[in-house]
Amino acid sequence: MSEDIVETVKSSKPRLKFIDMARSLAILLMIEGHFTGAALGSEYRNYEYSLFKVWHVVHGLTSPLFFTVTGIIFVYLLTADNKVSFRGNIRVKKGRKRVFQLLFWGYVIQFNLWVFGKDIYYGTGFHMNWFYAFHVLQSIGIGLAIVILIYGFYKLLNFGKIHWYYLIAGLIMFAFYAVMKDHILLDKKLIEAGADPNYWPINAPAFIQNMFYGKFSDFSFVRMSGYTILGGMIGAIIRNQEHRVREWWFGILVIIIGLLISIFIRDVFIWIDCFTEWIGLTERGVYELNATSISRFGQVVVLIGLLILVDKYVKVKSGLFLKIGQNTFPIYVVHVMILYGGIFGFGLKPNVFDRDLSPILAVTIATTAIAFFILMVAYIEPLQKLYNGILYRLRLKKRP
Repeated sequence: MSEDIVETVKSSKPRLKFIDMARSLAILLMIEGHFTGAALGSEYRNYEYSLFKVWHVVHGLTSPLFFTVTGIIFVYLLTADNKVSFRGNIRVKKGRKRVFQLLFWGYVIQFNLWVFGKDIYYGTGFHMNWFYAFHVLQSIGIGLAIVILIYGFYKLLNFGKIHWYYLIAGLIMFAFYAVMKDHILLDKKLIEAGADPNYWPINAPAFIQNMFYGKFSDFSFVRMSGYTILGGMIGAIIRNQEHRVREWWFGILVIIIGLLISIFIRDVFIWIDCFTEWIGLTERGVYELNATSISRFGQVVVLIGLLILVDKYVKVKSGLFLKIGQNTFPIYVVHVMILYGGIFGFGLKPNVFDRDLSPILAVTIATTAIAFFILMVAYIEPLQKLYNGILYRLRLKKRP
């Protein structure tokens, strides 16, 4: 059950620990953000409070960081040997397995046995709309599938550098989401006026609509996959420039590029909107709607640059902190079960707290949750052995 995307590459070169550091930081920020967000009272969610403003900004960076780092790690390993064929690449095979695993668990942890049992017991109308919600794991799965397809397209053409393919595909995905966001904003105005929602694709099953824009599109892949794809671009560049990554100027250059993206991307999109309106491609500015998303990506790039410098100048041991980044999958699944009641239907939210606690209590809960998951990772091997043993007894897995 432990994360197998991140593994030591058999090479004479030292491991690039900043990648694991980024992954560890992302999952810890996610735990803190989800537990604090579920516990903190609504009366404290006000931008007049400086601490809340800082927390909200940092929390907003968590998902872009998580998705981007996923793309970095996967493509960095995927492009270890470009001479091997697409079908012969072990990373492609493992990637396909990972995609199906993410989609499977993404839907399984949304199942609610408690609600299901009550509906059967009381004979009430049973529906599965909530089960079809599209959330983090499914979105990562689709993002990885797109990354693999782009790599296959690159191998088919056998032309140019792979990072250009990911850059173009990522920008197309973000442009697609800008148009989708424009549709969503207009639809919300219609809903407020009393009209029926105009989910997209129109007349498609809810299962498909939620992937794009539906009633339960919590993490639409259109909104999030751009980060994974652009993360793939970074991973390909790191692989290609591996001999330069540890130079001091490389980290500085990454930070500068990230800052330029964060600061100037809105102005760039405003110019693009003016141009597309002038040539009649769009009736109004839509691309600026996604400026915040690209700006977030720039902030992630800045953070990656800082971690590159940390990796160069600080001796980070391969200890528990890096191990956390190598076990993000089980951490995510278990945290959904504990906090939101995934599978069994009994979670801390809303049974124990539901945005009704003081900041001190919310921070205490988040800190306790982080400590719990650090302890879980410290003993992940015996827990994994127990998990595999249960699957074996249930005839769901071969003998460990």
